Amino acid sequence: MSRKRYPVRIPRCASGIRAQEPRGGAGRSWWARRWTERLESMGLGSRLGRGRHYAVSGQVVEMRMEGPLVTARVVGTRPDPYTVTVAFRTPEGDARSRIVSAIASEPMLVARILADDLPTEVEGFFRAEGMDLFPGGRLPDDPADAPGRRRYDVTTACSCPDYANPCKHASAVLLILGEEIARRPSTLLELRGIGMEELYGEE
Repeated sequence: MSRKRYPVRIPRCASGIRAQEPRGGAGRSWWARRWTERLESMGLGSRLGRGRHYAVSGQVVEMRMEGPLVTARVVGTRPDPYTVTVAFRTPEGDARSRIVSAIASEPMLVARILADDLPTEVEGFFRAEGMDLFPGGRLPDDPADAPGRRRYDVTTACSCPDYANPCKHASAVLLILGEEIARRPSTLLELRGIGMEELYGEE
């Protein structure tokens, strides 16, 4: 029985945002390593490897962050770039208030975040409320989901025809986002819907 062969599809050349490290800045800090480890634990398989190639090659030509929503355009094999969206789950109500208050009540923690350092205590404040600061946190199974489907606290979508989610285009965006977080860890809080002005504005 012969194996079906698929044509090799090479993405179009692009000069967008280029990842400086293949693993999304994983070697720079504990929070950058944690970000990459979480992506690798989500069972993306070869899609993450292809996403790394896209990230290093500059296929992500545009990325915009608006709180917990990230939108991007990624050049693939077709003439028009694909549109990728990444949405992060945010703490709500009393849980959100407790996280903000816990960080803001420690001026040294706020000062370190402003200086692009992330204290490990911040991750603990999220865990105390049953939340994840980093991507890949599992949500409770929904009876309406297909059997075996994993539900994460980060939702991705892409206009490409790939049925897999996250696809390689979304994986590339997550890796580029990881490099931004390596440089500026306060981005993690913004992705969870908490702005820095809330922290140093607390009494």
